[in-house]
Amino acid sequence: MRICLNCGSDKTYLRKGKYEYEQWYKYKDGFICQNCYNKLILDPKWNKIKAAKNNPRKMRFTPLGTKISLKENPRKGVCEWCGKKIGDEYIDYYGKVAVVDRTAIHHFAEYHLEDPLKDTVELCPSCHAKESVRLRRLKQ
Repeated sequence: MRICLNCGSDKTYLRKGKYEYEQWYKYKDGFICQNCYNKLILDPKWNKIKAAKNNPRKMRFTPLGTKISLKENPRKGVCEWCGKKIGDEYIDYYGKVAVVDRTAIHHFAEYHLEDPLKDTVELCPSCHAKESVRLRRLKQ
């Protein structure tokens, strides 16, 4: 059984045609899956984008179509509602075990251009989805 050197997965996409087979790619001293091949080899710009997103010193976001840069990343990596941290497991919408890989800054009131972090809360993906569904139901 092969394991991806980049992500550690043992699964990859199936190539369909006359015969079905797993698509693995040789990389350094082993193999990488189709998904990692697309990110690392076919689209090297992706690595720069990912590095910019994970930069702890700056954070940019666009409320109301304006770009705002903050000197420090306001995220702490902990959901303010349920207390889950990055790396904790939870049950997702489909009933499968998932891992908190990031948090989201959610505006629960108006956007304030003079103070962009006013009326914001840091949420895990599960709580952010629940809040988004709740807001959609309120608008109906």
